[in-house]
Amino acid sequence: MSKSDFFSYIARGVIAPLWAYKERTPYMRHLKQLHGMKNRNPKDIDIDLLDRLRKLLQHASTQSPFYEERFRMVGLSAGDINNLYDLQKIPLLTKDDIRANRDRIIASNFTKEQLVPRKTSGSTGVSLDYFVDDASMQWKRAVTMTYDRWAGWNIGERVGAIWGNPQSTTSWRARLRNLLLERYTYLDTLKMNEEEMLGFYKTLRKIPPAILFGHAHSLYLFARFMHQKGLSGIRPSGIISTCMVLHDFERQEIEDVFGCRVTNRYGCEEVSLIACECQDASMHLNCDSLIVEFIRDGKPVSPGEPGAIVVTDLTNFGMPFIRYKVGDVGVPSIKSSCACGCTYPIMETLEGRVADYVVTPDGNYISGISLTENFAMHLPGVKQMQIIQEQVDFLVFRIVKGELFTEQTEQAVDRIASDRFGRQMHWQIEYVDSIQSERSGKYRFCISKLPNPFS
Repeated sequence: MSKSDFFSYIARGVIAPLWAYKERTPYMRHLKQLHGMKNRNPKDIDIDLLDRLRKLLQHASTQSPFYEERFRMVGLSAGDINNLYDLQKIPLLTKDDIRANRDRIIASNFTKEQLVPRKTSGSTGVSLDYFVDDASMQWKRAVTMTYDRWAGWNIGERVGAIWGNPQSTTSWRARLRNLLLERYTYLDTLKMNEEEMLGFYKTLRKIPPAILFGHAHSLYLFARFMHQKGLSGIRPSGIISTCMVLHDFERQEIEDVFGCRVTNRYGCEEVSLIACECQDASMHLNCDSLIVEFIRDGKPVSPGEPGAIVVTDLTNFGMPFIRYKVGDVGVPSIKSSCACGCTYPIMETLEGRVADYVVTPDGNYISGISLTENFAMHLPGVKQMQIIQEQVDFLVFRIVKGELFTEQTEQAVDRIASDRFGRQMHWQIEYVDSIQSERSGKYRFCISKLPNPFS
C-alpha cells in the first residue's frame, strides 16, 4: 500500500462495513467465516465438501426439473453419493445442456426476480446465458477477496485494472462506489494503443495503486510498452493475473518492469474463481466454493496428466451447476502439500481452452500454451502471433511483425513448425497489422476448428 494512501484505512474500517450494512450484503461476515479455512486438515475438507455436495444434490433433485429427470434416468439419489469419487455417477453438464434447458435447470423455489442474470463473453464461440442467486454471489465475493490478499491487496486499497468493458462509470452509484470503496483506475483492453497506455501510466504515477489487476496478456503488453519506452516508477505491492494463461516469458517481463511478483489466478464467469497461486507458486484449487475434477474419457486422470476441468458449484442453489465442463484443460499436481500452509489441492498447470489444442496428422495433441511459449521464446522478431488450425494437416500463422523481424525470422517459423508438427503438416503465414483481443478483453493465441479432443 502507498504510504500516502491513508484513505484506504477509512474505506476498509468504515465505508466497507457501512456500505455492506446498507445493502444488507453479508460478504463482510463471510470474510470472517473464511478465516483459517484454507489451513484445515484435508480429511475435514473432504467431509465438508461431501456434506455440502449432498445438500446441493438433494436440493437439485427436488427443486430442479432438469436434475430431477437427469438423476431419475440414471437411477441416482443424493444418498447414493458416499464419497467424492461417487461424483462420477452423475452425468456431465455441458454448455449445450444449459442452452437447451436453461429454465428447467433453475430451481422452482426461486423466481427469476430473485436471481441475477449473467452472460458469458463467448470468447470461444456462442455466449451462455445463466443465473446466479444472490447468496452465492456474496459468498464468492468474499472468497475471491481472501485470495486477492495472497497478492498483497486489502479492502479499500487502490487498484490499477487492465480490463475489458469497465463497469465503474455506468451510473452515478457505480461511480460513487468506485470512488469511495473499490477505487479502480481502468485501462480498457479494447483501447490498448500507445496513447491510452501512456495516459494510464501517467495516472498510475500520480495515483499509485496497491496492486495491478488484469488479463495476463494485457498486463504483459502494458509492461512491454513501459519497457520499450523506458518508463518506470510504478511499484505496486503485487499483481493479479487472471482470465488467461500466464506464460513464463510474460511473467518475467511483468515482474521485471514492476519489481514485484505476479499472483496467477484462474476462473470462469459461470462459477467465478477456480484456482489461485500462493506465495510459494502452487496453484491451489478453490475448495471454499467448488469441487474440481480433471476428466479424460469419462474418468479422473492421474496426477501429472491433462484432463478436462469439471466443476461443481456448491453455492449456486438458484441454478445449480453440477459437474459442469468448463471447456479448459488442466493438470492435477503430484504434490500433496505446500509450504504456504494452504491444504487445498494443487493444479500443476493450466493447459488452456480445449479449443486451443492443435492436433497433428499423426494423432498427437499439443496445447496452445506450449506452442505460444515455444514460438515466443525463439522468435524475437514477432510482436504477436496467432495459430489457427483449419484442418488436421493445415495451419495458418497470423503474425504481427516486430522491429527485429527479418527473413531469418520467417525461416525460424518454418523450422520450429516443422520440428513441432512433423512433415505431414502444412502451413502458411499471414501477416497482419494487429491481432485484436476478443470483446471480453482476452487474446486467443491458438484457435482450433477441429472436433473437441476431450469430449
